[in-house]
Amino acid sequence: MSVDQVDPLISSIYQWMDVSGVLLMGIIGGTLARQRGYDIVGFLFIAMLSALGGGMLRDVLINQGTVAAMRQPEYLILAFTGALIARFTYFKGRAWEFLQSHGDALVSALWAATGASKAIQYGLPVLPTIMMGVFTATGGSMIRDVVTGREPSVFGGNQPTVIPAVACAVIVLVGNATDFLALTMVLGPVVSYVLFLFGYYGNWRVSQDPDFAPVNATVNATATQVASLARKAETRSRAVARELEPRTVRAWRHKQMEKALQRRIENEIRRGKQPATARSDADEFLTEFTNQFPAIDSEILAEADVEKQSNEENLFQGFGVDLAGDSYDANVSEPDSAETEAMEAVNADMLDLILSDPALTDELIERLVERYKQKGT
Repeated sequence: MSVDQVDPLISSIYQWMDVSGVLLMGIIGGTLARQRGYDIVGFLFIAMLSALGGGMLRDVLINQGTVAAMRQPEYLILAFTGALIARFTYFKGRAWEFLQSHGDALVSALWAATGASKAIQYGLPVLPTIMMGVFTATGGSMIRDVVTGREPSVFGGNQPTVIPAVACAVIVLVGNATDFLALTMVLGPVVSYVLFLFGYYGNWRVSQDPDFAPVNATVNATATQVASLARKAETRSRAVARELEPRTVRAWRHKQMEKALQRRIENEIRRGKQPATARSDADEFLTEFTNQFPAIDSEILAEADVEKQSNEENLFQGFGVDLAGDSYDANVSEPDSAETEAMEAVNADMLDLILSDPALTDELIERLVERYKQKGT
């Protein structure tokens, strides 16, 4: 159902407002042409696009008959009249800004209802009907801005214009579905204009923050939290693992480090370094390393030294009553396969793999000693 078929009074109001809107938009387009320094041809074209561009775009997309602006020449006459008025009359100041903004909003509200009703008349679905209302209301200003080399004002930084047009089109759609189209043809533009007033005087703006990405922010925050929890859990699990880890494993690691350091000491002595100096440097490095590396602690070093002395003094140290179940904790022999599997399950780092290979252990020692020297300097 078109506007002409709704109600004679409403149809008359729409017709007069439509004519006034075309004239006003022609003046607004001509004023913009003056600001851009165009000649009379520019005035005429910009006024025509500003006043009739939305309706022409709507009719071309609907593709039902001749475009209304071409079928009814009075529209072109009014648009060109507005261009001539703007060409010979200078409009500026707060009064003009007020008239321009409020008049544009009122005309756009009426055109949104007109576009939606015309789409309903030709049986378009819901979403295209809404888009026809939006194109009719804002299409002229978008085409005008593109032709003049400006960013379309509806795209950002301005009071909402598309949202009121969408609201108007939706209201008209609801009215058509409930057989209250005449009422909604009045209510829709009123609601649209009220939304404009709220946006204008409340300084509403559609967000144009380029960094606004709540999904990414949520995902990143969640990922950060998960990573943090994972790190905490890993740290805690390593601490628990060290508490539960057999002391034989730690003692074996220490034994492997001692062997590697002994090979290093022998190499340095062959290169001409004093034996006492080489052993002193190795002891200092081992002490520093065991203090910083949790898998090989200084307690093992001290216990190993004490046990070594005790084994030399008492031949029967390995015999006795075991009430606590820890009589094998000081055993420094290489762990068997079962202990190795348990160790790898608890502590998944690569230290044991390195220490089990003399060549890799020597390379590890060389690099750690270099770091130790750099730290000392």
